[in-house]
Amino acid sequence: MVQTLDEKINRIRRHSGRRGNHPDERSLLYGYIACLSFEELCLTIAGTITEPSDLRLALRGRLLRLLREGSLGDLDRAQLLDLVDQSRTLARADVKVRSVIDALLSTLFVYLPLPEQQSILDSWIDRGTRGAAARWLKATKEMPQLFDEIVAHAYWRSSGDARAAKSLAYQASEPFLRNIIAEMVERCEEGWIISRAVMRAEAVDESVWSKIRENHPATYLYLCARMFRDISNSDAIDLVCSCSNAPMNETRGLAIWAVGQIGLIDVLDEIVERATELREKDMVDYKLLVDKAS
Repeated sequence: MVQTLDEKINRIRRHSGRRGNHPDERSLLYGYIACLSFEELCLTIAGTITEPSDLRLALRGRLLRLLREGSLGDLDRAQLLDLVDQSRTLARADVKVRSVIDALLSTLFVYLPLPEQQSILDSWIDRGTRGAAARWLKATKEMPQLFDEIVAHAYWRSSGDARAAKSLAYQASEPFLRNIIAEMVERCEEGWIISRAVMRAEAVDESVWSKIRENHPATYLYLCARMFRDISNSDAIDLVCSCSNAPMNETRGLAIWAVGQIGLIDVLDEIVERATELREKDMVDYKLLVDKAS
């Protein structure tokens, strides 16, 4: 018997968002969805944006499986673009469904033509919110050729979002990194992001090295170990002792690892001898964190 799309959707709805009515409830949901043609699937996704999440995710999962198979015809690709256009129009008209549609677009992004990808990226960055920027960063990580270091840098400057700093450290060109590395060291709190940026930039001014030593002592030692930068025993022990083991700031372990990688066994011996001093420092650091949180 030939079923209309509405009849198929009604069957799908009967098995979504419910538990216990049938021992194979979830399997029936996916089974009925599998009965949809590609065109019907796209139409159903567009028409169920406000439906329960289990239905939306099941429909999206079916669409992704078909896209991964890569056997779409021209008509199917046209239907996919229609779905994207309809969804974007709805998101502009109704802010309440914007996050749901952004999630859908983010999932479909790698399967879309370049012009559509660029248009979606532009709309996300133009929106200026952290959520939209996170979508932009995720998409440009999946499609590195679309990464724009100037856009990422401008967003990081305005927001301080560590995700943007990470993207710059991993994806920006080496000349661009060399130009902004001093700013990253000054403003970025994540030492691992700074270390990645420095290792990719390679040529770093001594003034930048001094700032890394001042702001991120464990990162400085790590970079000395990784980039074969000379360091004296006295400098190494001072840096290790300046690091903390207090919660949310546990950097001394990295510093000790770096000292071992450099081969400074005398420094390790001195760290052993300074156990009481380091324990007292950790207690002070922990109390400062507690006082700050209260």
